Amino acid sequence: METIIEIKKIQGSALIRLENGETLRVPGSLYRERPVKKGQALDAEAYRQYMLLRGYPHALDSAVKMLALCDRTEFEIRDKLTRAGYPEACVRKVIEKLYAEELLDDAAYASNYARSRTHKYGRNRLHQELSRRGIDRETARAAVDQLSDADQLADAVRLTGKYLARTHGDMDRKLYQRTLAMLARHGYDADIARKALETIARGEDESDWEEQDVRDALAWKPHQE
Repeated sequence: METIIEIKKIQGSALIRLENGETLRVPGSLYRERPVKKGQALDAEAYRQYMLLRGYPHALDSAVKMLALCDRTEFEIRDKLTRAGYPEACVRKVIEKLYAEELLDDAAYASNYARSRTHKYGRNRLHQELSRRGIDRETARAAVDQLSDADQLADAVRLTGKYLARTHGDMDRKLYQRTLAMLARHGYDADIARKALETIARGEDESDWEEQDVRDALAWKPHQE
């Protein structure tokens, strides 16, 4: 038994610090079900067993509430439950249940995410965003590969037109470089970026740039001085 010397409430959980330096992170709902107080003697191992036995229904309820708000990836659900303090065995069981009930589907999530954001991001950026959300590389690549070159180009042209409309002066190599850098930040590859500028050069968008100015910039090569 160890004496509790401090209890902190943080991010939906309770941090219980014991006299021996050990700290227990307890999910908020489990802490409310079995609260403890500062100065109380606590059997840490017994409390862990309690969390293991009672954690699953609480963790499942928490996961379902998260999914009711918006779609999540397996990584996001697992991360949030783990951070809340649920034992790994409970988290694993919850993930299995969610898949069994078809409440989790990383492939569908990746596909929907890519389609819903294709109007402002290129394939490279979308792949990075999906990876950041825990989608594996193969699934992320399959999702972004569904996006057509034609749609990617149309979105890049629209984005480029808006970007150029906010600039002043003539189209020169500096503006050309900044435009390419902007498109790269949004995840468009070099081929799509150049085609977007070529489309503008042909006057096939709504921008008012002089065709020759854009063509001159396109003809400039990075090694030229």
